[in-house]
Amino acid sequence: MRLQDYMIEVTEQAKKEAFQAARKVPADKVDWSPLDEGRSVLNQCRELAMCPTWAKSIINNEPQPEWNEATMEKIKEEQAQWKSVDDCEAECNRRLAELYELYRNMPDARLEECRWLPYDGGREFKMPEMMDYPRWNFNYHQGQISYIQTLYGDKQM
Repeated sequence: MRLQDYMIEVTEQAKKEAFQAARKVPADKVDWSPLDEGRSVLNQCRELAMCPTWAKSIINNEPQPEWNEATMEKIKEEQAQWKSVDDCEAECNRRLAELYELYRNMPDARLEECRWLPYDGGREFKMPEMMDYPRWNFNYHQGQISYIQTLYGDKQM
């Protein structure tokens, strides 16, 4: 199996698990925020919907946005149209289809590429790390969603 195909497989599984966890949150808690300051499940699902686009732009070596108030406001406006976990997953799936197409068509020679990125303190990232970002992000947020469940009182495994 090519690494590109493996990345599609594990990313798809992680996405499935993250949204599955989000769907277990009752409707009246999906927008609930810990201490009225933390991120809600819906807020995190909105990020998951955006994630494939960010990964695609990094892999395609596109300039990265300046993460300032104006950029964040523009992202918030775009995300506001996704009103439910289902909306977020549908948008995520649409964006993942484009990312997976990039992975499928990626020549093996590109796997040797590196790119300096300002994340993780700023360093060179190898192509497999950049390709793995969506899977990592889905797993990370699944953990946050599960933790939120315990905070509002869902202690059942």
